[in-house]
Amino acid sequence: MLGIFPESGTPELATRFRLIECAVQLSKFILSNMELILSEWETHARSLGANTSEMGSATLRDHAELMLRAIAADLERPQSAAQQEAKGTGHAPARPAHLPESPATSHGTLRAEDGFTLEQMVSEYRALRASVLRLWSSEQIASRIPAPTAEHYQQQIRFNEAVDEALADSIKTYSHAVEQMFEAKARRRMEALGTLAAGLGHDMGNVLMPMQMCPKLLTHEAATPATIPLIDALHRAVAHLNGLTKGLRAFSLDPEETAAAPECTVLHDWWVSAFSPFTWALPKGVRLHVDGLGAASPPLPPVRVPSHVLMQAIYNLVQNSAQALGQRSGLNAADQETSPAGNIWIAAALLPPTHGDAGSPAGTVRLTVRDDGPGMDARTVQRCTDAFFSTKAKNVGMGLGLHLVRTVLERHGGKLLVESQVGKGTMFTVLLPVAAAQSPIAAPHAAHAFAR
Repeated sequence: MLGIFPESGTPELATRFRLIECAVQLSKFILSNMELILSEWETHARSLGANTSEMGSATLRDHAELMLRAIAADLERPQSAAQQEAKGTGHAPARPAHLPESPATSHGTLRAEDGFTLEQMVSEYRALRASVLRLWSSEQIASRIPAPTAEHYQQQIRFNEAVDEALADSIKTYSHAVEQMFEAKARRRMEALGTLAAGLGHDMGNVLMPMQMCPKLLTHEAATPATIPLIDALHRAVAHLNGLTKGLRAFSLDPEETAAAPECTVLHDWWVSAFSPFTWALPKGVRLHVDGLGAASPPLPPVRVPSHVLMQAIYNLVQNSAQALGQRSGLNAADQETSPAGNIWIAAALLPPTHGDAGSPAGTVRLTVRDDGPGMDARTVQRCTDAFFSTKAKNVGMGLGLHLVRTVLERHGGKLLVESQVGKGTMFTVLLPVAAAQSPIAAPHAAHAFAR
């Protein structure tokens, strides 16, 4: 790096020395032309879209001046060949935890909160890079600086490294901020759904209390060979609505509130309340087959997962399968009335404890949700439980359903496994820890089928 020019002689000569110094040293040029660079930054940011055109100057410039000063300071710091190689390959030492975050990290967070897209934020850095180098080149031409030297190119390399490092910091915090906003939005939607379910469950329960007495009174006072089938049908309808009410109340509970002290669930009792919401929510033309949970099935041991957590997890898996069947069937509304669009199987079985299974010494209950939908390829299976990964349209899903199922089950000691084959369907396997030792269930038995 060239040394500082002496500020001696006439004021005109001192000014000339400073101009030449800025033309030669990029860090000095950035600091001396800060307002010009910031003005170009602001003009570019304002042109990015409708959301930026009405923003004020301070918001558009955000941390730009602080980032430029940090870049200028980086250019003036000595840097070894090893340090330059590490920075160029993205292996520079991480910022110590006790130091405040850099201006670039703050910039990424604020750009996400201001509604900038990732492409818009990246374009700011691209424009900044081009703007600084273009203005610096013009300064060199105006100052009649000789042909570029090795030092000139070294400054360009270090400038590009500093900009890339700042961009990487901004992208990291931008992505984190966007994830947090999506999670907050998803939680608000779930809380709203829970409030709605709780209100509906309460109101339906109030209405059903007198309705439950009607079949009993009719049986005693108006039972005839002609009315008995009608009374039985009324009784079944009220029982169905009562199960649906219990299911709605289960949906209104927060699955995370009981994570510290999980309750036990008796699966056969759980299925009595889960059956109605599951079948009620199925699209028409989709058949639901159940094996191992009916009243005639051998009893299963209680599991160490609260009933409402299990309700929300399995319901989510059933809905995922139902949506996949809808994508595959291609049937119009008229055809779906007469021809099933597909099948969903729910099965439960007790797996004996394995040797050395400290997590579940009493064994494991396996719940499977299987469909004959379009299936998924290997890459989609690998990522389908990741947060915000979705193959659905943006207005259909946010990519959080399977992720929440997996995380909430793991929080309670369970596990979610996914198997799928393109063209043949998908199977979700939920492994639930048994709460107490029980004998294995009997041999397979007849399955039940329900349809919407």
